Amino acid sequence: MYALKSSLIMLTMFFAGCSSVKCSKEVGSVLPGTKTAVVGIYLSADGVPQETVKEVVVNPGHKVLYAGPDEFSIIFKNRKTPNRKIDNVSKKGVVVIEIPQDIFQQPQFMEEFKRNNALVFDYGIKVGDKEIDPPIRVVPPND
Repeated sequence: MYALKSSLIMLTMFFAGCSSVKCSKEVGSVLPGTKTAVVGIYLSADGVPQETVKEVVVNPGHKVLYAGPDEFSIIFKNRKTPNRKIDNVSKKGVVVIEIPQDIFQQPQFMEEFKRNNALVFDYGIKVGDKEIDPPIRVVPPND
């Protein structure tokens, strides 16, 4: 248990330091030189899951890696998911959500993308019976 708490504290300190591009505690994006955004998950004193960023902003072809307790789930809301899987259960404390390169051309997302120039995926981070609900925002690259 001590090792897990120490690891989570180190992860929290690392992510809270915002080592990703355009990152604050409010918005996270991919780490410099990668196509991966990292979100740390930790538990508050009363066991409620918390995330190191409030919103993740990525491009098509990127992935979001969630690292936290050994057992947690990323659950997409409203049957809307970028990876066609509603409940994404952690494996050894990690969940990876890959954003398809062609996501803006997928029929179920075309109208929202045309209207907003972005897609928003609402999801929950669930640990045990407690859950929080931050979003993932997929935007076109700035090339």
